[in-house]
Amino acid sequence: MDPQVLISISQLSHVYADRSKKAGRRALHEVNLDICSGETMALLGPNGSGKSTLLRVLTTALVPTSGAVRVGGVLLGEDPSAVRRQLGIVFQNPALDGKMTVGENLRMAGLLYGMGRRAVRQRSQQLLEVVGLWERRNERVEKLSGGMRRRVELAKALLPTPAILVLDEPTTGLDPVARQDFWLQVEELKADEQLTVVVSTHLLDEAECADRVAILHQGQLLVCGPPRVLQRQLGREILTLRSDDAAALQAALRSDMNLEGLVVDQDLRVPLNSDISLDEVFQRFGSQIRSLSLAPPSLDDVFVRYTGQHLEEGNAA
Repeated sequence: MDPQVLISISQLSHVYADRSKKAGRRALHEVNLDICSGETMALLGPNGSGKSTLLRVLTTALVPTSGAVRVGGVLLGEDPSAVRRQLGIVFQNPALDGKMTVGENLRMAGLLYGMGRRAVRQRSQQLLEVVGLWERRNERVEKLSGGMRRRVELAKALLPTPAILVLDEPTTGLDPVARQDFWLQVEELKADEQLTVVVSTHLLDEAECADRVAILHQGQLLVCGPPRVLQRQLGREILTLRSDDAAALQAALRSDMNLEGLVVDQDLRVPLNSDISLDEVFQRFGSQIRSLSLAPPSLDDVFVRYTGQHLEEGNAA
């Protein structure tokens, strides 16, 4: 295994049993993924894509149907406790006691981690200062805003000085300002603690900030790479044409202008690698076009390229 690879996932599959049916529900299918030390890896996909199942396997909460996972050279199936010692986890659902103060929540967690009282005090102060909550250590958690609570959970996850920070949809329910503050704290802590970060998300802007993004759909890993590289592979820009008959427009553009596009709903999405005249497009096909837009490729365009649907449509489904 490459010494830079901290997490190695090989041929990972999982099927949830369904007693009412002969075949269970396939959540993961032969996923192969290496995550390097020090990088931020975003698992991007709609609800039901397999992100949460993958994180449950990684955090030893679920034994997979088949495949192997190594974390820091340790085979998960052979020594799950050694894997857990390398992880700090911020769960999607809150894991704090609202009736306890910020400091009490961290003290309780530290003792559960097996840390000494002095070590818990010192580490709690260090982390709460970084996340800007040291002055509020004696306030009950229930009195804090949603964004502050997530920062407390971030400090709690990092108490035992893990090598890997696992974030499962960590900004769910937060407003845009709180989301931004949370990620600023993660970046600061990542640098200070020399962390490897694995985050599951369905939000494009969060995935675009990662070093690499792994796009999952229906339990399969479709593609993995740096966000900008994946976007550039589609072309310089994406021309989106809305039409009452997108398939007919697709055929006409292919025949008359040698442009290949993908029909998604009522839109024809055409990747462009060279300049074209929009005036010429309108002159030739204006009667078939209701509207058009031109924009750089996004991760949603990457998702569309591999699945034929928008990421938001997958979440709605």
